[in-house]
Amino acid sequence: MINNKKVSLVRGDDRKENINRCLSLIQDDLDKLQTAKNILIKPNLVALEPDFANTHVEAIEAVIEFVREIAPDTPITVGESSATAFYRGLPTTKVFEDFDYYRLEKKYENVSLTDFDNDSDVIESPILSVVGDTHLRISKRVLNFDYRISLAIPKTHNFAVATFGIKNMAGLVLRQDMAMIHGMKGGIEVDAPKTLLDKLPPGTVSRARRTLPNWLINFLFRQYPTYRKSVKMIHRNIVEFAKLTWPDLVVLDGFVCMEGDGPVDGSAVEMKAAIASADPVKADGVGARLIGFHPEEIGYLFYLQNEEKMGVYSLDGLVGDDLKQIRKKFIRHGTYDIQSQWEEKKAGG
Repeated sequence: MINNKKVSLVRGDDRKENINRCLSLIQDDLDKLQTAKNILIKPNLVALEPDFANTHVEAIEAVIEFVREIAPDTPITVGESSATAFYRGLPTTKVFEDFDYYRLEKKYENVSLTDFDNDSDVIESPILSVVGDTHLRISKRVLNFDYRISLAIPKTHNFAVATFGIKNMAGLVLRQDMAMIHGMKGGIEVDAPKTLLDKLPPGTVSRARRTLPNWLINFLFRQYPTYRKSVKMIHRNIVEFAKLTWPDLVVLDGFVCMEGDGPVDGSAVEMKAAIASADPVKADGVGARLIGFHPEEIGYLFYLQNEEKMGVYSLDGLVGDDLKQIRKKFIRHGTYDIQSQWEEKKAGG
């Protein structure tokens, strides 16, 4: 499969300059920005803490400033729905406040913040779960944006091996449905089949992760047969919601990445890098290599390239700095050996 979209990789000591340089290197692929009528920037605000788990506000500024060079007056919305805030009974606006996002509305013309916390107009996306096929709900407002930018952080993950720009679009899923992506919960319908997790109060697992050591949580998940089944499902589920939330541009702010027990409880790794591409699969493929994975180790990237034909993770068109000089093998999640068994699904197992 051949794809002529570029992907840029830059390393430097300034986060904003890295992102600006990345975007400049692929500017020929950003023609759609010139005619866009409503632009969405989707950050990653999964956590209340630590701060490096979330998209830094300066990364948002860098993208806004670059976009303004191409589209000076087009409305830009910075939109997110924070799962961790939901599990703690807080609105996403609290995360906007804590991470200084409201300064964006003050600093830039025609830039606004929005959350998708309580949207009632939805699109349904089919998913797999350990208790049978069902669906989750995505904010229908995703259709309002004719240019979508995913601005994420390369991290290891507790279900999906690793997460980058494509999976970041899960923030458009209704917060009460986000856990269903993992395949460990049933549907939201009254008569939908239920698992043990459906019967627990929302946020139980999240609270356990905050109060128990990571090694114990990982041990408990290892003993849970449902978890072993779900890691074969999450990659298919990501592919399905990705079809409805597909970004036009992925920017990965790898100034500080996360290894170990991501996407919230891992350790910071300073990489001082940035990645950008109008082919989301290509951007995520370079992101995977940056932190020491082969893209085909990550199920949803494998499916998106080889089955859905939605992009490629080859290094064709790589511009900027030398990946070999920057990449580092990250510590995997504590349950990586189980997560990697999604490959049995690929082989028909």
